[in-house]
Amino acid sequence: MDLQIILDRFYKYVDGYREDGKLCKLLQEKLEHIERVAVNSVYIAKSEGWSDTDITKARLCGFYHDVGRFSQYKKYKTFSDSKSVNHGQHGFDVINENNMFDGLPENDAHNILDAVHYHNALNIPDGLSTESVRFTKIVRDADKIDIFFQLTDAIENKTLDNHKDLLWDLPIGEPNPVIVEKLLNNEGALFSDIKSATDVCLMQLCWLYGMNYKSSITRLQKNRTIELMQTIMPDTVIIRNCIEHIEEYVKIQQTTGD
Repeated sequence: MDLQIILDRFYKYVDGYREDGKLCKLLQEKLEHIERVAVNSVYIAKSEGWSDTDITKARLCGFYHDVGRFSQYKKYKTFSDSKSVNHGQHGFDVINENNMFDGLPENDAHNILDAVHYHNALNIPDGLSTESVRFTKIVRDADKIDIFFQLTDAIENKTLDNHKDLLWDLPIGEPNPVIVEKLLNNEGALFSDIKSATDVCLMQLCWLYGMNYKSSITRLQKNRTIELMQTIMPDTVIIRNCIEHIEEYVKIQQTTGD
């Protein structure tokens, strides 16, 4: 697999959205997100002891997972799928329409296309091959790790006021009891449950229950994710109970086998 040729196609495609040699601010930030997700994908694959070939495929999954975002934003001026297109499905179409994976072994191309297609799905659909599931899971983890990173980096560097979109432009407030109950029951929360910035934090912490690889949780722990997110939530008994519960879950995950 010639990684450089496939990466060159990605960057050549992105260059088509530059004006005067530059991407607009939001697309530049999206490109930086993509590059970090690729790094996260490689980290997980290496930590899980994957082969060099599979590590390369994981990296390509990271680079291509949001390729649909560029034309999505150009046409609709939004990254909201509900107001435009499903960016996973759209990315799948962009890759095929531009022959970006020409020259890749058919099975490798198929695995990466599935990962792009379903990285943002509520659930990974039945019927995918075992290999496609592996790569879909790794990019789903890597994507979430970077979403956590963007928030905790802003918290740590005290720049959250400049990135209010990370908390949906919502104020910190008391948590929605529905989300609290789901977190304490080791369940995922829904976007529709969110009423405050506190709920955004708790909803994202629920993502830990759906992490597919132990090394994904380890990476989040190294980034002090839970600790930093706690600092911006209300210091109440309810929040402390939630944090203690999720920390205990993480501890168990890190001390048990795969």
